[in-house]
Amino acid sequence: MRIRYASGCGGIAAVASDAGAVFIDTAVLMYAGGAPHPLQDPCRDLLELLEQGVLRGVTSAEVVQEILHRFQFSGDPGVGERMARVALDLFAPVLPLTHAVMTRGVGLVATYPSLTARDAVHVATCIEEGVTMIVSPDRGFDDVAEIRRVDPAVAVLSLTGGGTPGGSSDRS
Repeated sequence: MRIRYASGCGGIAAVASDAGAVFIDTAVLMYAGGAPHPLQDPCRDLLELLEQGVLRGVTSAEVVQEILHRFQFSGDPGVGERMARVALDLFAPVLPLTHAVMTRGVGLVATYPSLTARDAVHVATCIEEGVTMIVSPDRGFDDVAEIRRVDPAVAVLSLTGGGTPGGSSDRS
């Protein structure tokens, strides 16, 4: 099976095969499980496609930490705990945060000064694990030569031929 992301959608052309996986950014999980947002449905649909095995995705311990931190800081740690458990179950085992990842992340911050520290850790994880694509609405990844970013809505539309698992195709 080969999954192709349409090159006409956001200018991103990417191919994933059975041998590869895409990294799922924190934002995908947060939009899927958070408050209503225009990206909530595409992110939920993407997680459903991952659960169905249509797409192979990975995420990291740093993503789980970000979820827990965000909701603990906002005063709703129960939501964070539930969201973190979903991530741990869907992506078991999550990719580890290692010395090699952190060392590479430090170098990425120097190479890409506009990249946040957390995003540098995500990119470093991808590089260390041989993952070349990240699904994220965060355009900050677009300047990083080592990976390709695919927007969640573009990924869902491409994988479903224009529709979504729930049957809705309205992505405005």
